[in-house]
Amino acid sequence: MDKIFIRNFIIFALLLIGSVGILTYYFIHHDSKLEKFDDWIVHTYEVISEAEELDSSINSILAAQRGYLLTDDRNFLDRYHKEKSIIAAHIKNIKRLTKDNKSQQIRLIDLERNLETFYQKLEERTKDYNAADTKAAASKIILNEVENIDALRKKVILIHKDILKEEYRLLNIRVNALESKKKQYLTTLIGGVITGAVLLLIFNSFLLRAQRKRTKVEGDLQDAEDRFSLALEGMRDGLFDWNLKTDIVFYSAQFFNMLGYKNAVKNGTPEDFKNLIHPEDSDAVWHAVEQYLKGDLLEYNQEFRLKHKSGHWVWVQSRAKALFDKNNTPYRMVGAHTDISHIKDEQEKLEAEKQHAEEANIAKSDFLAHMSHEIRTPLTAITGIAEIFDRSLEGLSDKQKKLVKTLNSSAFSLKDLINDILDFSKIESNELELEEQEFQLEKLFAEVISMMSVRANEKSINFIFDDRQIKDTSFYGDPSRLRQIIVNLIANALKFTEQGGAVTVQAKFEDRDESQFLRVDVSDTGIGINPEDFDTIFERFKQADSSVSRKYGGTGLGLPISRNLAQLMGGDIFLSSQVGKGSTFSILLPMKIENLSAFKSDEKNTHKKLSEKIQSDLEGEYKLLLVEDYQGNVVVIGYILDEMGLAYDVANNGRVATELWQKNNYDAVLMDVQMPEMDGFAATKEIRRQEKQNNLEHTPIIGMTAHALVGDKDKCIEAGMDAYISKPIVEKDLKREIYKFLKQ
Repeated sequence: MDKIFIRNFIIFALLLIGSVGILTYYFIHHDSKLEKFDDWIVHTYEVISEAEELDSSINSILAAQRGYLLTDDRNFLDRYHKEKSIIAAHIKNIKRLTKDNKSQQIRLIDLERNLETFYQKLEERTKDYNAADTKAAASKIILNEVENIDALRKKVILIHKDILKEEYRLLNIRVNALESKKKQYLTTLIGGVITGAVLLLIFNSFLLRAQRKRTKVEGDLQDAEDRFSLALEGMRDGLFDWNLKTDIVFYSAQFFNMLGYKNAVKNGTPEDFKNLIHPEDSDAVWHAVEQYLKGDLLEYNQEFRLKHKSGHWVWVQSRAKALFDKNNTPYRMVGAHTDISHIKDEQEKLEAEKQHAEEANIAKSDFLAHMSHEIRTPLTAITGIAEIFDRSLEGLSDKQKKLVKTLNSSAFSLKDLINDILDFSKIESNELELEEQEFQLEKLFAEVISMMSVRANEKSINFIFDDRQIKDTSFYGDPSRLRQIIVNLIANALKFTEQGGAVTVQAKFEDRDESQFLRVDVSDTGIGINPEDFDTIFERFKQADSSVSRKYGGTGLGLPISRNLAQLMGGDIFLSSQVGKGSTFSILLPMKIENLSAFKSDEKNTHKKLSEKIQSDLEGEYKLLLVEDYQGNVVVIGYILDEMGLAYDVANNGRVATELWQKNNYDAVLMDVQMPEMDGFAATKEIRRQEKQNNLEHTPIIGMTAHALVGDKDKCIEAGMDAYISKPIVEKDLKREIYKFLKQ
């Protein structure tokens, strides 16, 4: 309280001294201004006096000249020259006094010029008068010049009046300014006196208020102490107040009550607390305290165990704040201990549950990988045979053709379902990798049109595809994933559009934020979607209505996967729809676009089958090694190789594969990954080791795996494989990989 009083007293004293100083400065400053105004007025009077005397001298010089002409008395002539000198002196003084007034200086110059003309006329008249022969002639000369001289005199007098008029104007201004300053001076004086009186009154009221507040604060302090004592007794936290200078610690009752000690000491030493710390935590606790008191830690906050009276350990959270003197030396540390044993118990339970969940997740991943392999391996044979039968329908009855079509459609539906599940697994774990390559957009859409037109024809749906705006352009991105998105959206549109309806696909470019985007709109005339279900259909395993799933089928994965893929590409999928009228799904993707002409040169070959193109491009005989343990896949892949005109040997595991490779010179190896005795990874590493050891030519190895999960591709490349194909194998992908390496 005394410190506050002294502080406020100093503030008021400084304010009072400052006010007096400001008033003193103001009075001194204004005194100098008043003196300056007085000097200006005196100065103006001097100019007026000189100017008035100038008027008298001009009249005197004219009178002296006339007197000389009338009397021939040379005293008048002397008087004329004397007055002329007086006039020059007056003008000089006026010039000096008005040197800061440009307009007056101009008038004085004009006055001097006219006076010179006036003098010249007077002197010319005197000469003409003296030269006259007779009195009559002299009188005539005087009469002739009177008008000219009077005109010059009037002009001089007019300029003289302007000079006087200007000075009188300045005199009025300066007198008024002086009166204004005097009033301002008086007003400030009165204001200063009032301000000083007010400050003194405020200071006196402050003294009275400070005294009353001190009395009130003393009462409030006593109440606060009482409340604090009650709070200490009622709170669950144990408080401590450590005097670092005396090494005495005040402990609240709860500090020891939480440890089972009743009526424990309230004032003690740090040893009372130190003896209760768990031996494993003791060094860390005191190290943290020392680091905090040294200033190496910004705050003191740690968790450790204290021994309960019953013998078990209690977890506490310790928080404290230290006070430092001006030398940055700690002199007091106040803090609290909170029992957090229940929180630690919950943390242990959560950790156990987390570990259990992680183990379950690993087990799920292992199961998914195993089931993927077990399903995709025979699926390769099924889809391969279905494709072969679908291309060889000649000689079959209509019923047999229908069976083949059903087999082919069902096989690919099953493959799409498995691919969707695996894709969603990759997306969910944030490990889906997008390829980056340049591809022809027009060609991609041609493949989609060819594929989806068949489905549209089967349902008698009018299928319209407009890609005129994206002709002759190439893009840099992932063509397979873009194809997957478009196919998913068109398949959905066809599924929910009844017979006789229409599905329209339009591809175009769109400028947004000075960047070019690819926009693909897929519109249908199907059942439509309620706006409140827009978000639902993009959730996994969900559809807008359970009746939709019963009527149309589907897993509810296609749209969530498509949207996630679009977002991974930097874009998104948007929806607009009306129930009963249809829906429009719009894909918006930022793409790097370049005009292509190189693709056009090869357009003539697009109508050929890929196998025919490979046979025509490859020269010579090639032999491959097919490493596959599942006989169904051997049959299908062997059929593909036969169709390409390539010779091949078969090995049913990695050990046999390495033995055959050592004996024969193969142009490429198709290597399955999971096989008995020796898997594909080990076989590939062994082949690469022997190539390096014996300085042999590099043999291209194309990996084939049914796992197709995140990281499988990296494992194949790390093992030494040159490429990777997932099962079920797509025929054109396999042919392209073989063609690429044989062409090299």
